[in-house]
Amino acid sequence: MNDNSIYEQIIDSKTGIKIPLLKSGRTVESRYDPQRDCNRTVSEQLKEGTRFVIVLGIAGGVLINTVLQETRDTFILGVEYSQSDIDFLTSLSLIQELKQNERVCLCPSNLLEQKIKELYVPAFYGNLQVIEQRGWIQENPDAIVQINKTIEHAISLVAADFSVQSHFGKLWQHNIIANLKAIHSNKFSVDTNKTAVVVAAGPTLDQNIHTLKQERNSLYIIATDTAYSILISYNIIPDAVVSIDGQNISNAHFIHQTESNVQDTLFLFDLCANPSAVKKTLTNTSNLIFFHSGHPFVVYLCSKHGLTLPQLCSGSGTVTISALDFAFKCGFTDIQVYGADFSYSQGKPYAKGTYLDRIYGFNSKKIFNLQKQFSFLMFRTPLINLQNHKFTTTVLDSYRASFEEYLKDRGADFIKENDIYKIKVLPIPQEIKNLMPQDFDLNSIVKDICNSNFSDINFSCFKKLTIKDISLLPLISWFRYNDNKKKEDFKYYYNLAINYFKKYL
Repeated sequence: MNDNSIYEQIIDSKTGIKIPLLKSGRTVESRYDPQRDCNRTVSEQLKEGTRFVIVLGIAGGVLINTVLQETRDTFILGVEYSQSDIDFLTSLSLIQELKQNERVCLCPSNLLEQKIKELYVPAFYGNLQVIEQRGWIQENPDAIVQINKTIEHAISLVAADFSVQSHFGKLWQHNIIANLKAIHSNKFSVDTNKTAVVVAAGPTLDQNIHTLKQERNSLYIIATDTAYSILISYNIIPDAVVSIDGQNISNAHFIHQTESNVQDTLFLFDLCANPSAVKKTLTNTSNLIFFHSGHPFVVYLCSKHGLTLPQLCSGSGTVTISALDFAFKCGFTDIQVYGADFSYSQGKPYAKGTYLDRIYGFNSKKIFNLQKQFSFLMFRTPLINLQNHKFTTTVLDSYRASFEEYLKDRGADFIKENDIYKIKVLPIPQEIKNLMPQDFDLNSIVKDICNSNFSDINFSCFKKLTIKDISLLPLISWFRYNDNKKKEDFKYYYNLAINYFKKYL
């Protein structure tokens, strides 16, 4: 007997199936015929085509085993209230078998969010479904409220990531192929004795820009792409510019770039970044290097095809974190960040001089003027009042949390004074190094992807996919989202992704 478990002992049902008895004297499964009841639950609740199921209540494992038998490739996440409950149930031979099954994961409720984020991949599994064991729900009435909130929160996080991949998956893939053709060797150096200043484009940059001008000679300035045109408008030539945005609009960040104002600047582009911006920059300077931020296809290229690129963290997908990571990995120990507001200040979303000023100004009319266009931008989602004429949104606040979590993960000491982050960090070996010339055969990569064979792929469990299969997931996410009425299985969308690459042969 386990005093910390809700279960007391193992008993036999009338049909001879071993099931756990709860300390309350009840059972989760039927005392008479557990298998019959589980068959009914599966037939009534399990939706056709569902490939990821969360079962609330592991109990004797009969329901989980029934789902396994009734489906060919469904993955099951079984949940118990505590690890003590799972430990108690492991005395059952069926639970021991389930723990060895690659299509099953048994976890306590306190690890549920972590396991959903780790195991549920919408591009691979499609929809997710929760099946409740009625007897288990009745035994845990208080816990089930929190469990449902945990599931909802975890799914929202996974869905947000899937939404980004489904929106940009095809664009990223196109950009990577285009940018691979522009890869070249390069050399650069940084003076880490200076203070590194990362410049974002938040509205408080307007009031702090004079400090950059006054202290320019003692600073190594790293501009985000959005802030680049602002600095140029003040005749401040940054030492480095970082860009991760793959959209066509990002080309507008570099509209004022000329051969005369780029010679002393190092440009860093994510391999997923907009190739038009890359092409424009390369017409003015060769002082450009590519990096990657963990896109699965680029990870595959680095692992299997010898591509050598530095990796920069982007957190929740913000260029400010990538620019900050560049400063860290160059070895700077004294770092400041300007314009990282993660809020709207004084009624403005950005500092003066971004690409939006030009676009909105060009489209401005009497009844739809510049101010009204910026108001539409800021009021797309509900605002949260931060006082002192500052407002944020849930998205902007998530960016702030990601930014500060990045700093904490790296053991940095930081404060925010006068809207400027001031950061101190212990020196680390320089991770960003000069790139050597590469012999890179794009045609062989495309052939390798196109030669993929379904018979070589294990579709029963995401963990069985190879790094090459995983490299296609953002593109598959795009196909799944844009073809969501068909709700086909993973093989169908995998085939669409393979066919997409054939156009490059």
